[in-house]
Amino acid sequence: MIVWNEKIKKSENLINAVINQLYKNNINTDGVVGIFNNGKEEGCVLKIFDKYNPNIDLCIWVYLPSNRKINNHMEVIVGKHINCTKTNMWDDMNLESFTFENSSARDMHNQARDFIVKLITKNFDKTHDIPKL
Repeated sequence: MIVWNEKIKKSENLINAVINQLYKNNINTDGVVGIFNNGKEEGCVLKIFDKYNPNIDLCIWVYLPSNRKINNHMEVIVGKHINCTKTNMWDDMNLESFTFENSSARDMHNQARDFIVKLITKNFDKTHDIPKL
């Protein structure tokens, strides 16, 4: 049996929760999900595309760091499409990084999900109204 790497699976679960919450909130966005692995860190990247201005496309990397002290530790890095390499890695040291830790895996997951949904909504509200379904 072949199974997903735990770090990739947890990152994927968080991205899927974000996408589901966007649908529940009737927020229609375009984007893709990819996997990254640079030999040290691995996880998923969510690329949200702006329909009118590609310069403000949003890339959100989600991963469980290799050197985490507790198992319920998630890192979220936020950047623009220009910060994303061809191998889905981030390409700039000036990106925003956020840490989510909690003794409860569910609470950590929900905090990270809510943060990313709020970030996406806020980012696209600045430029134009988010299209509703």
